[in-house]
Amino acid sequence: MASVRLSVLVPWMYINTLLKVAQALVCGEVNTSASVVAVGSSISASFLLNNNCPLTKGKEFRVEWKINNHLLPTNLTYMERNGTYAVFIPQILGTSAEITFGICVETNCQIVDGSTVKVIHPPPIPKNLSCAMTFATRGMLCKWDPSQETADISTTYTLHTSIRSTTPKSYRYALPPGVHFYQIPRVDIDLSSKMEIYVEVANVFWSINSACLLLVPMESAKYGPPDIQRIEAYQLGCFSYRWSLPESQSWVRLTFDVELSLKEVDNKLAKEERVFLRSPLQPNKPIKRCDLLHWTNYSIKMRVRYVNVWSEWSDPKVATTLTTAPSGRLDTWLKIPDDDGDDIAQLYWKPSQHFRANGRIKSYTVESKEPQQILCDTRENYCFFNLSKWIRQVYLTASNADGSSTPIEVKVYGKKGLEPVSNISVHRQSESSVLIVWNSLVSSRVMGYMLEWRSLSKTPAAQLFFTLLDKNHSSTVVTGFEPYKPYEISIYPKYLDGIGRSLTVIAYSKEKAPSLVPELMFGEIHSTHVHLLWDEIPLEQRNGIIQGYTIYVWDERHNIQILRTKTTDILVRQLQPLSRYNALISVHTLGGSLNGSVVIFKTEQLGGVEFVLLVIPVCVGLFLLILITAFSCLNKHERLKLCLWPIIPDPANSSIRRWTTTDSLQGMPPFKEDKDPVMVYLSHFSLLDPSDKELCNSDYVKENLWSHDSGSHDEGNNLFQTSQKNTDVVPYATVVFSGPYENQTASPPVYLRSESTQPLLGVEDPDSPLPYENLSGRVSVENFFTKIPQESTENEALWEEFPMLRSLENRNTDHI
Repeated sequence: MASVRLSVLVPWMYINTLLKVAQALVCGEVNTSASVVAVGSSISASFLLNNNCPLTKGKEFRVEWKINNHLLPTNLTYMERNGTYAVFIPQILGTSAEITFGICVETNCQIVDGSTVKVIHPPPIPKNLSCAMTFATRGMLCKWDPSQETADISTTYTLHTSIRSTTPKSYRYALPPGVHFYQIPRVDIDLSSKMEIYVEVANVFWSINSACLLLVPMESAKYGPPDIQRIEAYQLGCFSYRWSLPESQSWVRLTFDVELSLKEVDNKLAKEERVFLRSPLQPNKPIKRCDLLHWTNYSIKMRVRYVNVWSEWSDPKVATTLTTAPSGRLDTWLKIPDDDGDDIAQLYWKPSQHFRANGRIKSYTVESKEPQQILCDTRENYCFFNLSKWIRQVYLTASNADGSSTPIEVKVYGKKGLEPVSNISVHRQSESSVLIVWNSLVSSRVMGYMLEWRSLSKTPAAQLFFTLLDKNHSSTVVTGFEPYKPYEISIYPKYLDGIGRSLTVIAYSKEKAPSLVPELMFGEIHSTHVHLLWDEIPLEQRNGIIQGYTIYVWDERHNIQILRTKTTDILVRQLQPLSRYNALISVHTLGGSLNGSVVIFKTEQLGGVEFVLLVIPVCVGLFLLILITAFSCLNKHERLKLCLWPIIPDPANSSIRRWTTTDSLQGMPPFKEDKDPVMVYLSHFSLLDPSDKELCNSDYVKENLWSHDSGSHDEGNNLFQTSQKNTDVVPYATVVFSGPYENQTASPPVYLRSESTQPLLGVEDPDSPLPYENLSGRVSVENFFTKIPQESTENEALWEEFPMLRSLENRNTDHI
């Protein structure tokens, strides 16, 4: 049903809309004064209403104007004489405006027609205008940023130039749409005169100029990188350069500023040196630069500028200054053995910051003055020689082709093996550097520290490096390390009169898992333990400092033992005899771990000695246990018997007179905490057993009041007695339990007086009846014995409910 309604409603709505549109078209159309206007300008619109308009024919109506669906005020609308409705809009904003005309009858308004007006905004001002000479064409290239453009609005650009000279000239260059650069030809340029340049951008309504650019074409030119033609070392520490501009700029005859860049090739720590040479410097004329190091390779490059803009750097060229004799000092490190007597001394040296080779070093000479002898003559940077006890001064000299340096004295310390530093630690800085920290010594005799390091993975012995540090240092950064390679680092304190002992550590700049895992080997294999051992990993395959080993041992049931050690052997215990086991070793560094292969071993069976040593302690222990148990049973026979088989009174054969407290306590197990007296538990019925000579001929008996006994020996039993006339009925008491006999730990029993009129046995002495004693402090007397009426035939039925009482009665009667 809903689908049928929908199928009818949709066509009806569509037809109704078509009818309204048709009616509106008959009424007329909206005309505007312009279809395109500039933003902020005014516009007018009109509508000529047709007399045959079905919306107004024979009806009272009113009209309304809207712009972009906003109602226009009535003061902007008016009506002309010929029935034309018009509106005046003083200002239009936005990018477009839709003006509509509507007819309203009462509250129902119908839009008759409308018109869209396009709003044109001013184009964006061009930015970043720049011009520079291009020497290849000898013209000047100008370019700018057009900012954001409107795609549907045609925008044009025009480049304007004017030359400020004795004969001013102006030029105008119209550009195609979308082009934002232009190259001004050489004929329209005066290279040495100021030029005024700007860009004009225009659309259908607007024309805007960019900021004006003032420049001299040659001053704004960016020259190409110069070419260093030749470098000559014409005297000690001096270079002479010959250079030229690129071939495309060879026609320029100007003077330039020049900047030189020089850097030592063989010294990675050397900084780049820049030398600025101010104009006038012309191409093809030499430039001289002095104060350079002797016999040093320099990488040289240069750049030029005319006024403001620097050219690119030229290609570098390498040149070497002239040689001379070495100058400056060498840093030395003399290692002397700690023991006394003649032995081999090790002397190392390296160039200091102030040392200059000034040529290729041919040799280093180590000699002593007293006695006069040459100890070494080598091209290496170390020397090993026999240092006798008479040698006190050693001198080192460097030589090249032009001469020798001044001899450098190497001090031979008299004392050796003095106090070392207390601690040294190494921390990673990067893959090629480490931070070394030590505890500096607090002593006025300490002059400094000598830090040395060498690689342990290179064969033959790697070169030793060292550095001298003053006494205020307690840390330094050392570079040049290779990752995963071990280095030996040592530090020596230097005193006024000697050298201290070394403190040495092995360090890595970066660690990873070892490259090799040691193979597990078996020492002694027994029935319950096995001795595992392995070799150390070669130093070059450790890739870090070994932190420890982990041993995994498991059997066929996957019972596993995990053992850790830092040694190269371990004893595995708690194994089963004649069992098969698997073992695996894992080695660890700070950079990772590596597991080895699984090895299998089998434990042996128990030997005769092991069996005896195992059985004898078990037998001895079992014998002692049996002996202790038997002795305890014999010594505690009575107590054990009472705990296992307690004496339980028989209620049928019990009486209050025979059942004393001592007898009752005999079968009760002892308690650790005797807070309350032990209760005497009675059976369900507590019967009086008078003597044979006593008869039940009293009407009343003397009653005993059971008192509360809280365990104190100072309180006695209070006996409440009353004398009454004799009667034929003897009173009795009933003991009421809070639970069955087996559960005697519940609330204490309550002794109640019986209200039964059934006759019982008489007491032996009516004047002094047997008192009932309350043995627990928690037992209370509910009531007293009351008077028992005479026996009658009505009570015969009650005997059927008390067969035990009947038997007692019969027994007493026979006894009487």
